[in-house]
Amino acid sequence: MRKYFNKPISLVLSGVLCLVLAGCGDFLEIEPKTFVSEDNFWNEKTDIDQMVAGVYVKMQADAFIQRCIMWGETRSDNIVEGLNASDQTNIYRTLKENLLSTNAYTTWVDFYAVINQCNTIIEMAPVVSEKDPVYTESDVLATQAEVKALRDLCYFYLVRAFKDVPYYTNAIQSEDDVEPIAPSDGDSIVGCLIVDLEDCVSNALKAYPKDSSNSYDSSKNRITQNAIYALLTDLCLWNGDYQKAVDYAQRVIDAKYDDYMEDNSNSTGVAGSGGSLTLFQHSNDTWSKGFPLYPCYSNSNTFGNAFDKIFGGTQNSEESIFELSFTYDGTSSNYLQNTALATLYGNYYSSGGNSGEGYLACNDEIVSELSSSTSGSVFDHRYDARYYENIKADDEYNSGYPNKYVATGATVETASSGSTLPFKMTPQTDIYANRNFIFYRLTDVMLMQAEALIELGSDNSMYDDNGILTSSSLDENLQRAFYIIWAVNRRSILTNSTTNTSSYELSINNYNTKSLLEDLVMKERRRELMFEGKRWFDLIRQCHRAGTTDYVRSHVGAKGSSGGSATLFTNYEALFWPYNKDEVKNNDLLSQKPYYGNDDDESSFSSTK
Repeated sequence: MRKYFNKPISLVLSGVLCLVLAGCGDFLEIEPKTFVSEDNFWNEKTDIDQMVAGVYVKMQADAFIQRCIMWGETRSDNIVEGLNASDQTNIYRTLKENLLSTNAYTTWVDFYAVINQCNTIIEMAPVVSEKDPVYTESDVLATQAEVKALRDLCYFYLVRAFKDVPYYTNAIQSEDDVEPIAPSDGDSIVGCLIVDLEDCVSNALKAYPKDSSNSYDSSKNRITQNAIYALLTDLCLWNGDYQKAVDYAQRVIDAKYDDYMEDNSNSTGVAGSGGSLTLFQHSNDTWSKGFPLYPCYSNSNTFGNAFDKIFGGTQNSEESIFELSFTYDGTSSNYLQNTALATLYGNYYSSGGNSGEGYLACNDEIVSELSSSTSGSVFDHRYDARYYENIKADDEYNSGYPNKYVATGATVETASSGSTLPFKMTPQTDIYANRNFIFYRLTDVMLMQAEALIELGSDNSMYDDNGILTSSSLDENLQRAFYIIWAVNRRSILTNSTTNTSSYELSINNYNTKSLLEDLVMKERRRELMFEGKRWFDLIRQCHRAGTTDYVRSHVGAKGSSGGSATLFTNYEALFWPYNKDEVKNNDLLSQKPYYGNDDDESSFSSTK
């Protein structure tokens, strides 16, 4: 028997029966069928290719990308209200932690549309293979692995946003297939996703053919084995299977190292010429072979190279694992704009633009913390390139907006004498919303591995024979984790002829307990992945691990008067979004979460809970 959750059937079938394909590169330039039916579709490999391409296009939609940020970033301690946010009711109420079941961002149809299309492809791929000898069994398995990963990524977003959600793996192709379905336990869903991906990862392609004439890189913009291992790392970290998280992360790190070694034009060390990868490895690190990362260094007094390579230019950097490509040039309808992030974070359109200021702004306390002292609660010193790259601050460093996904690059230069800070940042602007959206990149996976290693580590072996706590007696897992974090941090240290770099490098002597390292890895993830839709999920993962809301309460309170109140998070259910009012109304098996009360109550739940 087919099972599903009730919703307007037109929305479900639109994801299966029609495609409006627009994108970039050969893969996303396939002409759509004008009409899809059982008689004239699902007959040849190109039909499968169209449907797979359509999945990526659905993920490029504004509603999908906006939810990745609204669910994964907006409620965190990184974000406060930005330009005209008070005019956007759903965004403003989210920023104020006044979540209602009528909030537009509680709708999940865009994610289930992707899920259902993936389920359909999984079912129909073997049918097509029987009709088209060109579409071989190995092709079928590779296709199924690719769309299973996309489906499971969507489910992981839903679990982290709502906790318990409807879970199904069959295809919905007609109204007869639609039936209500109760939500499944979120942790059980994650367990199923892990088994699902472990079963298919070996069938996925390691890479796609390169086309030097096209900026579109299928090996970065489509699911590969690396992308699946990155997702598995994330799932296992959430699920508390830390050894698996370490092992899967290592698969990605080893693959990136092997790619780096094939080049042979790079050298080991922490210095490097602008534009090329460099192996970052601490001198005492005996566990890794080094991590191939872009240094922030551009020339003696100019920096921003890492930001430019990862977020600017043609994007699809060598550090990228999986990102959605947007290469809108302002003239061709065959390309897509990333207007979702242009709206939330800002853009520089020549007409109708907002000068790089969106509805979401950076927490003022992050922007201003370095302007009056040599260290802050987020960035440890003024020589961290990410402080300047991540944030487009005003001249007084009192407020700022995200620079990621807005500017095409960031030029960080030595500031003139008398300046508040030793460096200044000039964003490289573009009139088109053509920034890619990154789901996974190498430093994200490295820091997930470090977090898992720390959880595997023990304080018991951190004392020497005399009972003295020393860094040299650190548990092996903890030492290994520190050196990973060091590499991520070191590549972002701004250096010039007057800078004593060693004084700004992380020292293991300052992180000689498990708890200190737990704090360090979370701080580093915040610095490295700021505004990338990771922070809120990182915060609730800590709560999920501890079984309390203390971690979120201790951090969101730092948002101050511009953000929500930490007193709202005394209930674990408050970490997750309410179910949409219409979903509850249309599905008899879906009940609103008790924390959010009566669905007919349009008042702020914060005043009644």
